[in-house]
Amino acid sequence: MVAGRKLNIAVIGIGHWGPNLCRNFINHSDVEMKYVCDIDEHKFDKIQNILPERCLLTTDISKILLDRDVEAVVIATPASTHYALVKQALSSGKHVLSEKPLTLHVEESEELCELAAAHNKKLMVGFTFLFNKCVKYLGELSRAGTLGRIYYLTSARTHMGLVREDVDAVWDLAPHDISIMNFIVGANPIEVSAAASTPLGFKHCDVAFITLYYPDGIIGQIHVSWVDSNKERTVRIIGQKARVEFDDLNDLEPIRIFQKGISPAESVAPNFGNFRFLLRDGDIISPAIKQSEPLKEMVDAFVKYVLDGTSIIPDGRYAVDMTKTLVAIQKSLNSRGARQLVNN
Repeated sequence: MVAGRKLNIAVIGIGHWGPNLCRNFINHSDVEMKYVCDIDEHKFDKIQNILPERCLLTTDISKILLDRDVEAVVIATPASTHYALVKQALSSGKHVLSEKPLTLHVEESEELCELAAAHNKKLMVGFTFLFNKCVKYLGELSRAGTLGRIYYLTSARTHMGLVREDVDAVWDLAPHDISIMNFIVGANPIEVSAAASTPLGFKHCDVAFITLYYPDGIIGQIHVSWVDSNKERTVRIIGQKARVEFDDLNDLEPIRIFQKGISPAESVAPNFGNFRFLLRDGDIISPAIKQSEPLKEMVDAFVKYVLDGTSIIPDGRYAVDMTKTLVAIQKSLNSRGARQLVNN
């Protein structure tokens, strides 16, 4: 990174996640926060105490797009607005960090990737859990063979509220778990199926059960809900040699490794008790993982991506693949749970 070089940034959207993005960009030593924008000027009250003096507040996005000093735009608005805003920013010659999902349609995500390439601009999407040190550790366990062959994964992401108005619980919550599972498995799902319901009685589903079918017979199952009074943020990996549990709400022991597994016997068993299966039993390990704020890590990755060209995982192409998966899930919901190919 060039000494003394600062990235001029504008943040658009001060809703649920916007203030946290503002805080992290303002505190970054290589960032100059030039604008904060929202159509509701009352939302500026949320961040008044952290804004630098030179930062400008505006309800007019055109001021940002026309300002040549602004090099990058952070978009933290409702998902249904992402396509139009990202397109405007890229067309105005800005690098873009967008909240997930990038768009609600595959064709739109593809178009934005092509637009970023045409303007030689960086496009990154905020899949925050890819910057979580516990998730990175799970990926390392998988790639090191510590778990043996992965049989399946499960996750639960439940709470009571926040209920989105423009997207359902699948589009709002499931991208987190899909990104985690894809990272651990090292592949995208080939097929998906899903079932959902609308207990609140509105247009969008409030609870869903999603199955992801990966290469090599690996299955991922995701439960998402914003009507469950039990807040849960868990991921479980069941492998040939071990089982791992990740509880994102457990600050003391977020990861526990159970060195127990089962696999087919490799030779003829000497007696009926050992017939067909080989059982393994071992220790329960709680590794010490030095935590940091994932959003801070993500913000730093974006700054380095723009200033230095440092590679990242959640670029535009990654976001296209995620949109393909989410669209396939939506097709399954519309067809009463029928399995759908992701790339169709």
